[in-house]
Amino acid sequence: MKSSIDNRNPRVLDTSALVHDPKSIFSYKDDIYICLTVLEELDNLKERTNKSVSADARMCIRMLEDIINGHTAEEMEIGIPLPSTETAQRGKLFIGIDTQLDLAKELKHGIGSDADNRIINYALYLQKELNKDVTIVSRDINMRLKARTVGVRAEDVAVDNQISDIDLLYTGVQAFEGDLFDRIESDKDFKVSGEVYTFPISLFNDEVQPNMYWYDEAGHIGRISEVTDTEVYTKLLPRKQEKIWGILPKNQRQAVALSQLTDTYYDLNIILGPAGSGKTFLAVASALHQVLELKKYKKIVVVRSRDFMDDDPGFLPGDLTEKSMPLLAGITDALISMHSDDNHEGNIHATVEHVIERANIEFTSMAYFRGRSIDDAVLIIDEAQNMTRAQIKGMLSRGGKNCRTIVLGNLAQIDDKFVTPASSGASAAVNVFRHYEKGSVLIFDEVERSSLAEFTEKNM
Repeated sequence: MKSSIDNRNPRVLDTSALVHDPKSIFSYKDDIYICLTVLEELDNLKERTNKSVSADARMCIRMLEDIINGHTAEEMEIGIPLPSTETAQRGKLFIGIDTQLDLAKELKHGIGSDADNRIINYALYLQKELNKDVTIVSRDINMRLKARTVGVRAEDVAVDNQISDIDLLYTGVQAFEGDLFDRIESDKDFKVSGEVYTFPISLFNDEVQPNMYWYDEAGHIGRISEVTDTEVYTKLLPRKQEKIWGILPKNQRQAVALSQLTDTYYDLNIILGPAGSGKTFLAVASALHQVLELKKYKKIVVVRSRDFMDDDPGFLPGDLTEKSMPLLAGITDALISMHSDDNHEGNIHATVEHVIERANIEFTSMAYFRGRSIDDAVLIIDEAQNMTRAQIKGMLSRGGKNCRTIVLGNLAQIDDKFVTPASSGASAAVNVFRHYEKGSVLIFDEVERSSLAEFTEKNM
């Protein structure tokens, strides 16, 4: 078995890499090797009760079948060319038989996963056969450590739009000390028309782009509409904040969020930030405002990322909505908080249930969301930090006619062992949709819940 081009770095993809992103096969210009052990694991995963994982496994299997279909066993062994374009050159796909290989002495007495050991053993075999370094691609940190220990390179999945340093993530807003207007040396051509002003581009950071917002300590808030080589065109927002579903922003970044969430120009809002920053509270308030007061949409659909409900929701009592309620407590807590002063005769839960019914709020899980098209609705995707890039792509593609999508997440609270802040679908969404004309991005950096919540976010 020979690699097709000598200067390529052969890569062995394990099961976790393929399930995390089924299209990772196409993320490299190098030759891709997949062994029978991985195919067996994919086959086992497709019947898992975790519907998200099983769906991704089936997608991998279908994709591999499309590539392999019509090729003989001999052709699979010498490599099947992967589709290439002028801008994306790719190598070949090899399907290898690893089950008959003698286990290397370094792995014979291992106590880890037999499947992991066989995949690492296959990579060791390829290194000797090809006489070059081979790299295992895996989401499993321990497997990568084991591979390196026995002399095989290992790396995490490479995906498009994955940020290398989470601190460099686009924030969607810039804060200025003092009064930004005091920094203007000349009033010439300063005011263009109405509330549109121009500022020298030198005042802004490197992130500056259309649909970015800014605010200063004097209370000014602006939305950037155009950026040239020398100037930034910005429209000032009204300084007097209007209540949205009875809610007023507690700080300027919340004011920016409410402006984005209620601006009819946008059909996508991505809001990330720490617990207690108000992102869920503001998203729910704006959704209720647009459904019940403006009548722009007919319902609110709330979907949460992968959680234990995806493993087996059957053990929970009730229908799908009732099963979902405990897992979407963040949304219902927001409803309770914003209606705590209502005249509910001592039963606030009755008031909340009434609001849920009036606004036609539907709670669902990601496991039951595939294949749907959401029309005339506000779609809230909660806990998006736990989604992979492939999963959030699937969620964002569900929006149909007259649908506004709101993505919420906290990159400091990732529960999925295969997702990191850098590889999270929420981070990828920020990097991609910051360039979407009808989309907005906002990263919160303040906590309004309590002093304890703020201290916890900063110090733990």
